[in-house]
Amino acid sequence: MKIAIPTKGKTIKDKVASHFGRAKNFLIFDVKTGNFEIHQNPEAIGKAEFPPDFLSKLNVDIIICFSLGSRAVERCKKLGIKTKKAVKKTIVENIKLFQKDKLRNLEEKDIF
Repeated sequence: MKIAIPTKGKTIKDKVASHFGRAKNFLIFDVKTGNFEIHQNPEAIGKAEFPPDFLSKLNVDIIICFSLGSRAVERCKKLGIKTKKAVKKTIVENIKLFQKDKLRNLEEKDIF
């Protein structure tokens, strides 16, 4: 299972970016191995690739973020990517909460 988390940084100790689509990077965490990779958000560097499609190509199963636009939510549903609500902590803390099943699903109020 792979988790994607938007971030401005490049480490697992960085904070979750406040805006998914405008994040500089996506940290991709592999639950099975405990390893992570950093990938630039294609939209942030001017490419015409929708982030959910980009993350799907990286075999992401879950996105942890604060909110999503309605178009991104619909695309994630079609791609089979689940979405969880981040908390205002570091990426590693969000991953630990996810692994303990302590993060809730994104809800209607988290969609703009």
